[in-house]
Amino acid sequence: MFNSALAKKYIRESFLLWIALAIGLFSFAWFRVWIVGEVDTARFEQILELLPKDWRRFSPVNFEWLISYLGRTSLTLDEPMIMMMTGIWAIVRGSDVVSGELNRGTMELVLSQPISRRQVYLQHGFLTVAGLMALIGLIWLAMSIAVWTTDIEQTTYPVFKIPLVNMEIPITVFGATEELVPMIEKVQPIQFGPGVVNLFFFGFFMVGFSMMFSSWDRFRWRTLGIVVGIYFVQAMLKVGAVASEQFSWLKYLTYFSLYEPALSVEFCDTNPEKLWHLFRYTENGGFYWFAPLGFNLVLMLMGLLCFWVGVRVFHRRDLPAPV
Repeated sequence: MFNSALAKKYIRESFLLWIALAIGLFSFAWFRVWIVGEVDTARFEQILELLPKDWRRFSPVNFEWLISYLGRTSLTLDEPMIMMMTGIWAIVRGSDVVSGELNRGTMELVLSQPISRRQVYLQHGFLTVAGLMALIGLIWLAMSIAVWTTDIEQTTYPVFKIPLVNMEIPITVFGATEELVPMIEKVQPIQFGPGVVNLFFFGFFMVGFSMMFSSWDRFRWRTLGIVVGIYFVQAMLKVGAVASEQFSWLKYLTYFSLYEPALSVEFCDTNPEKLWHLFRYTENGGFYWFAPLGFNLVLMLMGLLCFWVGVRVFHRRDLPAPV
């Protein structure tokens, strides 16, 4: 049963936070894609060639694909700012479901409504996930608008065609020709889909994870401290796994290894026939890691497990009297 009074309460409490995050996410995503259009591909390739080879391991995608406009715009979804703001929504709202109400002394008022504990928990989770979906939809919309409205400067050189082998060699001595081309000719917004979906399921897991810890505690500050602490430890494990081959095994210990939006876009762009594959394999046929569908499926199952545990804990626990 959906309780309208409870829904209005949750919406009223989260409205200002959602508006602030929506403005920030929309502005940042639009500006980040627009910046890509300001740097020509040829110049960007020259910049990448100056980077030390060891730095390439920090890129979630192949450098050859990264040079393309699709590669550079897709990296918007990997930006720490995007992760931080979506994480703020998931953690702040998720932590409020039980420990937040207990901390404020309002849980008795909430449970005085004709609604069960399970319904209180799940309705809060449903509205939080709905808000998350709307925020991620705004990210995709901002990226799409930037693609539709941005012109890119394309540099071309005269070419010499070699007969028989059908090869073209650019002739740089004659100078380059620069022209403005709409970005929409290079990138289609629908191509961001795999990355946007991966971002959603990562946020879905974070909502369930935060709500699960909230169901155990009575102090919201402690719930936030635990969840944020685990978040940063997991992020450090991901950095360690990427930075050193010796510690690459750390990727199996962090949920951040399942958050690869740019890699998801690259995989679906270069391997459209493997769109529904769960795993990626090496050239020898050995198991390498998850494919985009595998990322999302594992995140969804982990999120659902967290919701299930949280519901059971909240349903069975004793609630302390308000102080």
